[in-house]
Order: sequence, then structure tokens, then C-alpha cells
Amino acid sequence: MSEARKLYNLVHVEPKGYIYILGSHRYGLEFRLKNKKKKKKKSVAVIQMNGSSTNWTDITKQGQWKADSTIGKVLCWCGKHEYDVVHCLNLWSYVDNNPSNLTGNSNDILNKLENDLWIEQVLEKVDIIILAYGDCKGVDETTFKERKMKLKEMLLSKKSKIFCVGGLNESGNPKHGRVWNNGPKLNKFNINNI
Repeated sequence: MSEARKLYNLVHVEPKGYIYILGSHRYGLEFRLKNKKKKKKKSVAVIQMNGSSTNWTDITKQGQWKADSTIGKVLCWCGKHEYDVVHCLNLWSYVDNNPSNLTGNSNDILNKLENDLWIEQVLEKVDIIILAYGDCKGVDETTFKERKMKLKEMLLSKKSKIFCVGGLNESGNPKHGRVWNNGPKLNKFNINNI
């Protein structure tokens, strides 16, 4: 059993359930990390790039849940930093594990309005927000810039709660969750860097 698998229960898939199909849309996954005895729970929203190879077939059968390596790393990092509730969100709701398949698609194709509504709802109830979308290789630069501006609008009222893990890439984007190895530190994120 993987280190991540020992840490969590997936408790919520929103808004309409989710079955992994390339080209479908996933809006959010909520995990409760196990073995936490504190009275005050700490929650985090992690905004990544897009849904990848994570598979889910039946919420009643934990054994059928397969977290992809990025979500596994994110959950391990959050567990080590004593977060109890982890919301995995995505810049784009479009599901595809190959970033090059996103090339040439507009934000209207890569993202559904339900994703933005879900992001806004989750951001209202978490203790901190971690940006972890990386450089979004495969997505056209104009599409990426437009989407980051929309995210910035959603985050403007939450400046004090925004962080990244392990700093920024050379491009100035927050590091992707797939590189959260060896205990990188939580750093305040300046919203002007979006």
C-alpha cells in the first residue's frame, strides 16, 4: 500500500460524481486525512492544472479508488503538515493525462462554469489556498494567461490565505504538485505574480 493510500479517505466528489473518461470534466475531490486527533481541523485547497489519470468508480468502494502520483504527493505533503481536509481543485476541469492533448483548445473547452463555481465555494471554507498548477505545458500561452487572470479575480479577496509549496518556477508560476518531493516548504504567494 502506498504512503498516500494509508493517509486518506476520499469523502466527496462534486458536483455530480465522477468516472474517469478522457475529455470529461472533474471539478473537485475532497479528502479527509486519517489519524488526526486535534479538535480544530485544518483545511487546504490545492489548485492544480487539470484532472489527470485519477480514477474513481464507486464512492462506497475505497479499494477502487486510484490516486495519480501528483495527488499522492500532495496528500503526503498535506498529511506531514497536519492538514485534515484536502480539496484538490483544478485550473481547468477538462480531464486528460497528456498535457499535449490540451494544445489548441480554448478556455471554453478546457473549463466548465461549474468548475469556477466549485472553486469559489471551496475557497470560502478553507484555512489556506495553495497554488500548484506549474507551467501548464501543453496549454497555449494565451489560454493560460486568460485562465490565470480569471483565477486572480477569484482570489483577490483572499490574498492573506494564498501560498505555494517549494517556491516558484523560473517562469514565476507556483510549482506543480508533482514536484513536492523531499519536504518543500510552504511559502506565501504574491497574487501579483499570477
